[in-house]
Amino acid sequence: MSRMSIFGLLFRYFAKRHLLWTGLCLFGLTAIVSIIQVVELIRRVSVLKNNNVDVNFLILSMLNLPAVIDVVLPFALLCGSMLCFNTLNKTNEFIVTRGMGTSIWTALYPAFAAAFGVGLFFVMVINPIGSFTAKQYEKQMVKIFGTDDRNLSVTADGIWLRDRRDDRQLIIHGDALDAVNVSIINPVIYQFATPGELQTRLRGSAMLLTDTGWMIEDTVAWDNDGGRKEIGTLMISTNIATLDIERSTEPPHTIPVYTLPRFIEMLENTGLPTINHSIHFHQLLALPLLLVGITMLGARFTLRNVNKGRRMQLFTRGVLIATAIFIYGYFMQILGSTFRVPPAVAGWAPAATILLTGAALLARLDES
Repeated sequence: MSRMSIFGLLFRYFAKRHLLWTGLCLFGLTAIVSIIQVVELIRRVSVLKNNNVDVNFLILSMLNLPAVIDVVLPFALLCGSMLCFNTLNKTNEFIVTRGMGTSIWTALYPAFAAAFGVGLFFVMVINPIGSFTAKQYEKQMVKIFGTDDRNLSVTADGIWLRDRRDDRQLIIHGDALDAVNVSIINPVIYQFATPGELQTRLRGSAMLLTDTGWMIEDTVAWDNDGGRKEIGTLMISTNIATLDIERSTEPPHTIPVYTLPRFIEMLENTGLPTINHSIHFHQLLALPLLLVGITMLGARFTLRNVNKGRRMQLFTRGVLIATAIFIYGYFMQILGSTFRVPPAVAGWAPAATILLTGAALLARLDES
């Protein structure tokens, strides 16, 4: 068996070195960001008018730890990759490996496999844990600083919901959606007997979702002939559960990756916007490939000149690459959230671009 084959001696050695450096960088960056966040949280709590709140900053920092890891992981991997490859250069281990007749792809694929494994572990293990801790963190922040404004969803055109039944379809429009009380302010309900055939238009002062259906207060109904009828309180059966509406305003990072597809489907069925959740889902799926691409870039710019791999040059390259990755990823997310590109493109484009760019640059390095 070749030593560079999967789980071979050299494979395990290079993969462990890469994971070690990545782990050290991840620990360092996570600690720095967490300390900064705790200091900022202490400052915010200290200026509260009601300063009698008992805050355990250690627990809050631990609850927010997976979210911090989510932010710093790509940069920690880039830093760890560059430091790892720089060390292998200085000790001539990489040169000896190449001197054995192995291509640059064979010499580096242990690091690529390690990066892919890190991404897979984050998506499958850390993300579900982080989703739970993020919810607890949000609850603690609400207790400290007051009501979360995200419970009330208001747009320029109001809120639109879609409710389907076997025999009819409801299109609901309102000024605002109170996700906590599961109510719609000033609702207008369009009831269709069949798709495209308007049967009744209803208007009310408020619309509350109960266990038995929608309860509309001060209801006024208009039929197709223009006839007006005051009904008062009206009950309409529904397929929407109160829990669905309550969860509709939850941020994407509080939903585990395993339940995100079902959650997005639920939002689509009710007509609520799904763009941010869809982008987040595709970004999670693309994370392992993104980390592989980042490792390729780190290898390319670290192994470029063996004799010139000084610390300042290495630091400068790392900062420039990290800045470019962050700006490009944020740019694609903005394009996706503004419907300029589909969610799948916004989520996968950064990973695909970085992966292909890194592969192309490494191919040129292998030929030189």
